[in-house]
Amino acid sequence: MDKDELLERYEAIGAESDFLAAKPLFERALSDQNHRGQPDPLLLRQYGYLLECHGRRTIRRAVEQYERAIALDPDADKVQYQWIGAKASLGEQAHTIARYRERVAASPGSVRELRFLASAYLSARDIDAAAEVIDAGLALVPDDWGLTADRGEVRAARGDPDGALADWRRAHELDPDDLSTIYSSAFLLEREGRLGEAAEAWRYILEFNTTRGWELTAIWPRQELQRLRALIAGHDVPSQ
Repeated sequence: MDKDELLERYEAIGAESDFLAAKPLFERALSDQNHRGQPDPLLLRQYGYLLECHGRRTIRRAVEQYERAIALDPDADKVQYQWIGAKASLGEQAHTIARYRERVAASPGSVRELRFLASAYLSARDIDAAAEVIDAGLALVPDDWGLTADRGEVRAARGDPDGALADWRRAHELDPDDLSTIYSSAFLLEREGRLGEAAEAWRYILEFNTTRGWELTAIWPRQELQRLRALIAGHDVPSQ
């Protein structure tokens, strides 16, 4: 079969063997076209669609593994958030919201369940609903790390960067070993054009990892810090 037939079969059936057969054929065709000049847009689109189909099927398999893990260890929190994120990648946020609404109703006053529901709403970009859940949880436990971090996401989405950064600083104080809010701060600061502060956030992340000997984890923050420093240096050069 040629690459087009393999793509059609993979879309319809999802056999991994068809993907593995089609992928090198598309890559070879693209390489040949690149050597001859500009590649064919149709070929690029077809190859992109092949990868998209494979990605969706792979994420769905990930969802299945997360669900098995949750069934075996329902008290583990991290896998719940991973499941929420994977379902969002598939556009299935309504399912996660329904699940955690039921769990909140079954466990009134459970801050843990409110955290999950807030994350589900945030994954669906339902900011108002997320804010309502977060406020309810913080009324029960004012210094809850997860809900404080999520309130930062709400404030960022509502155009309040300073409020978001304040929440993320507080969340990091509550759990100094979790860097997720520092990463969020770095991204937001760069979007706001506050490159020096963004660089400082990446420097903090880099030092956190290197002092613990986590060299692989340190690769990305080192690259981001170098990139931002180069941007800052370029901004500091007087225009000609």
